[in-house]
Amino acid sequence: MKTFISKSKKLLIVLSILLIVANFYILSTTRELTRSYTNSQNQATWFLLQLSKELSELTAITPYTLDGDAEYKKTWLKYELTWSRFDILLYNQESHGFMSLEGAHDFFESLFFRFQNLEEPFENIKTQDDVLMISEQLNQIYADMIAYINQNYRLKNHIHKERMQQAQQIANIQYILMLLLFSCIGLVSYIYYQESKHHKALAFTDTLTGISNRFSLFEALNHKQKNQPFSLFLLDLNGFKAVNDSFGHQAGDEALTQIAWRLRTKIPSKNHQVYRMGGDEFALILNSNSQEEIRKMNGFIEACFEEPIHLKGGYNTRLGCSVGTSIYPDDSKEINQLISIADHNMYQMKFADTDRARTEQKR
Repeated sequence: MKTFISKSKKLLIVLSILLIVANFYILSTTRELTRSYTNSQNQATWFLLQLSKELSELTAITPYTLDGDAEYKKTWLKYELTWSRFDILLYNQESHGFMSLEGAHDFFESLFFRFQNLEEPFENIKTQDDVLMISEQLNQIYADMIAYINQNYRLKNHIHKERMQQAQQIANIQYILMLLLFSCIGLVSYIYYQESKHHKALAFTDTLTGISNRFSLFEALNHKQKNQPFSLFLLDLNGFKAVNDSFGHQAGDEALTQIAWRLRTKIPSKNHQVYRMGGDEFALILNSNSQEEIRKMNGFIEACFEEPIHLKGGYNTRLGCSVGTSIYPDDSKEINQLISIADHNMYQMKFADTDRARTEQKR
């Protein structure tokens, strides 16, 4: 799975690079196509095609605005140059005849107004979402202009008609390439997010037992400290060292795994969370400070150790546990103090059990 994700990331990154190169190629093609237009049209048409050229280039380089100060300045300069092309087309005397067609001046003036409204977004551009929004609006302005030219300024020469179609195709290809580029960037970002989420989950999970670990316990305690009363239980296994000494560390790991599973699944209350502190110590958080709930939980914990532990090879063994409890906020409002109190109570119980066992042996 990790190999697949790694290969997917590399493939998406390579594809993103290829799409960037393709965008630059389209930009170069647009320049060449626009240059061929300007050599074959009259002065007024030349103004319009210059506007098309600058707007096309602006549309092409806008996705890279946040790649650095140089790219931002380049995009801003191209925006100002496109602005001047609009101004010349609308108000220069030489384009008067060209703009005399009914509705032409109103159309390009409304187009210019939409373009002017992008000035503030360009000045305040900060995120990739801002770039995408501006790019979409520029593409729409460019597409509307190309569609209007094709409809109202058709050229009788079939060569020029073909070139106009090429311009439209280039605009469409460029838009598709940009969508693919943003899709690749989005997928790469999503994969990195999922990886980060997975690694975070691993950091909060005990690799042996599959339950939450000590780090996760402290995170939970800090969170609960701000919300509601709770009770902390610290558990220390009795007889675990004998299992390791008699059957080996693999048997000890198996015993820990079974105890963790019982604490997580055998306790009927859904109002608790189980953690492994390390070694043969576990912790449990009960989302209540009720003495009755605490008493019940102690009974549930004891029940988890009533059945023997089944080890590989057909061996069975029994484990016990000493439990220490502390209550928030009754015992303390400080996390470290709560743990210290629970730990102290746990060892008191452990020593009491040891003394009781010695007394019974003497009898």
